[in-house]
Amino acid sequence: MDGLSGAASIIAVIDISAKIFELCQTYFAEVKEARKDIQRLRVGVTSLQDVMHDVKDLAEEPSSSRRSVFSRLTQHDGPVQQCERDLRRLLVQLEPGEGEVKMRRFGLRAFKWPFSSKDVDKRLQVINEHKATFTLALTSDNL
Repeated sequence: MDGLSGAASIIAVIDISAKIFELCQTYFAEVKEARKDIQRLRVGVTSLQDVMHDVKDLAEEPSSSRRSVFSRLTQHDGPVQQCERDLRRLLVQLEPGEGEVKMRRFGLRAFKWPFSSKDVDKRLQVINEHKATFTLALTSDNL
């Protein structure tokens, strides 16, 4: 994957993270019984988003070793694409169904948090694994 495509993939991950955060904000306001889990997911996604901004900065680094790290992260079916795929799945699961949207138009609260605490744990584990991969890559050539 060339540098431009890699940067686009990273920007997609950042954008998807922002959408997930916004959906979590909505759930937080609407669903009282799952606030702790919603907050944990918001924090995890925000943390990943922060790391991804640092990864995006790799594309602009003049150092060939830093560009090499960027190239490995953005290769076909590499860590960035895997992260993007996982976040897209999460986004789809968080998006309210058509019935919920219609009911909200009429003022009825039909928002239901789609995950149990164990489900949130699993999703946070995936997010944290991605974050660890990117953090390690960011520090690898500094060792």
